[in-house]
Amino acid sequence: MKKNIQKGECGMKKYLMGTWVEGWREAKAQNLTFIVTEDCNLRCKYCYVTHKSSNARMTFETAKKFIDYIFKIKRNEQHAVILDFIGGEPFLEIDLIDQICDYFKIKAFELNDEWYWNYRINVCTNGVNYNAEKIQNFIKKNHMKLSVTISIDGIKEKHDMQRVFPDGRGSYDAVMKNVPLWLNEFVGSTKVTFSSDDLKYLKDSIIHLWNIGINEVAANVVFEDVWKENDDIIFEQQLKQLADYVIENELYDKYQCTLFVDSIGFPETEDSLNQTSCGAGIMLALGVDGKIYPCQRYYPDSLNKREGYVLGDIEHGLDKNRLRVFGTVAKKYQCSEKCQKCEVASGCMYCQAFSYDDADTDTNFQRATYICKMHKARVRANNYYFAKLRNIKGIRAERGEFEKNMYFILGDNYISYCSYLNEANKQKTMSENIIKKGLEYCHNNFYKPIFVHFKGERFVRQAEYDSYEILHIVPSDFCMNNEIYPNEDYIIVVSPKNILDLEKWNGKCKNVIFNICEEEMENLSQYITKCYEYTDRINLNIQNITSKFNYFLYKKELKRIADFIIEENINNGKEKEINVLTDILWLEEHEGCKAGEKNLTYAPDGKLYICPAYYSQGMEEIGDVGSVNILNQQLYSVKYFPICQNCDTYQCERCVYINKLYTGEVNVSPEFQCKKAHIERMISLYIQSEIEKSGEVLHHLDKIEYLDPYSCLKHNSELIGMSVGDDLNE
Repeated sequence: MKKNIQKGECGMKKYLMGTWVEGWREAKAQNLTFIVTEDCNLRCKYCYVTHKSSNARMTFETAKKFIDYIFKIKRNEQHAVILDFIGGEPFLEIDLIDQICDYFKIKAFELNDEWYWNYRINVCTNGVNYNAEKIQNFIKKNHMKLSVTISIDGIKEKHDMQRVFPDGRGSYDAVMKNVPLWLNEFVGSTKVTFSSDDLKYLKDSIIHLWNIGINEVAANVVFEDVWKENDDIIFEQQLKQLADYVIENELYDKYQCTLFVDSIGFPETEDSLNQTSCGAGIMLALGVDGKIYPCQRYYPDSLNKREGYVLGDIEHGLDKNRLRVFGTVAKKYQCSEKCQKCEVASGCMYCQAFSYDDADTDTNFQRATYICKMHKARVRANNYYFAKLRNIKGIRAERGEFEKNMYFILGDNYISYCSYLNEANKQKTMSENIIKKGLEYCHNNFYKPIFVHFKGERFVRQAEYDSYEILHIVPSDFCMNNEIYPNEDYIIVVSPKNILDLEKWNGKCKNVIFNICEEEMENLSQYITKCYEYTDRINLNIQNITSKFNYFLYKKELKRIADFIIEENINNGKEKEINVLTDILWLEEHEGCKAGEKNLTYAPDGKLYICPAYYSQGMEEIGDVGSVNILNQQLYSVKYFPICQNCDTYQCERCVYINKLYTGEVNVSPEFQCKKAHIERMISLYIQSEIEKSGEVLHHLDKIEYLDPYSCLKHNSELIGMSVGDDLNE
């Protein structure tokens, strides 16, 4: 029996491993960084501070002028502030840090500024001299407003490989002797950086940090061009081994490691493309010389190829024109088109300052992409972890949607799930070996695997399936035969003959596909309202549709369904959805068939096809999991559907098989498919008029005077041919 999918009560997640380590007033506090010294008692090999000086230190007068200036220009909406102290090793200047903090508090008090109450002091230290008396006195004095992080890279081998003294000795033992004291004073939280040479220690290092009491581990790989062939494979393997350890020992609700985050690995959104990867320019960093930088990584000692990027200084203030750059940098301007359109772009971080240092020209509008393979390896490992968390422990992560889907036709007699009616009598089934190859392809290429089952199937769930988040499209008798309860992983397909099968699931059907042929359409509204007794969401497929489609009957039945939805949604407070009527009100672009563009079909013969209809009708394959070749693939994108460019029936299926069958082109719809979609739009407009009496919809529809958008296309072009447009009143 499959475990029930769990979500946290009151919206709380049932897992920590897979969540971000939140900082104090995350993204809402003004960050002021004080680079109090360039000196350090270590020489970490991966450190971005590349030219350490032994004597450069900030003076108190410099810090004082900076604080005075910040209070002078401070805006009212900046309600909180973080004082961040770094180096070098900041605790080498503990007296100066103490002076700066005291001055800030006195200044805020004298000005009666809200920052007096809303501030935080952060110090990131290597921990070597953590137990020094002056440092401990500073901690006691500021404890309620202070966070101290000690950098520990993991096991001794990993730590001592990178974090060394000037004479080359590892610092692990020197740091570890201070860890018990630190953990007695602060929450165990650290940041770990991995490079090429120490990737093999990743799993053991994270576990070691957890075992010594550091529950929050923020980890990342370096952004620089250090990665070797197969490093991404090692990275993915280490992360998967860590995921297995967490699942097997049920540690997912006890520890954090930010290499696993539920929000990564999905396409960028319009909103996210208007953001950037870090807070450079929002935070301000003060150098030892009194110059102000966008962040510490823009400091001269942190750059290899360029001079420090200066925004101003304590004598003349900030240069507003230089600041304008950081008010305009965003992913859509910094990232290439390839990066912006990457199917797993979310969570692919980059350091803005390193990108500036590495850019081909002196610009902040070019991002470095050396971690591309490493990010994709991380996404694969995250998909693996969250799939196992869901399948083995029944905990469903709150994640985005895969951009691409691969439909596994498990048998020739598969259940129809779209407008194509499968009437095959033969029964070739997909072998376990072919299934496993397909799942591996999905994993490596970021496809959502969707199993399309067949009638009477006895499904044997393999242990290997636990590594994948699989969606199952099943006939109504499938769950009964296989003792599986419907949930988010199972979509049940019914028809007029077996609607009552839904009764057995007692309202557990989240989403139902309802198939009906044109000749059965007279009672469509009755069938749909009956289905609504068991589910809130219906995907309606009118199958075997032809040019003789009865538009008048369809419109009449849709109107009855619309009246029911309005009554339920508005008067009874029950949200009922049906794809052909309600989806359009919440879509901002064409949905419909993505076969050939984003979706592939994987058949029992091990070959790939544009869609199930192409397989069932013996049409040409497009390759296999070893090699996919879709000729003229751009034609499957809605951008290349000429008629659709003049149309906002975003719910329209745009079936490429129907297109090819009736017009000979995959990107040109036949008249009846367009008219059917516009009748749906007409009834959606009626629903909208009722909904907008008490609320709003995302996609507002306006009344139009045609049923076939082809007529609009003709009127707006110089094409020659007979007009086939229709007036709504005909």
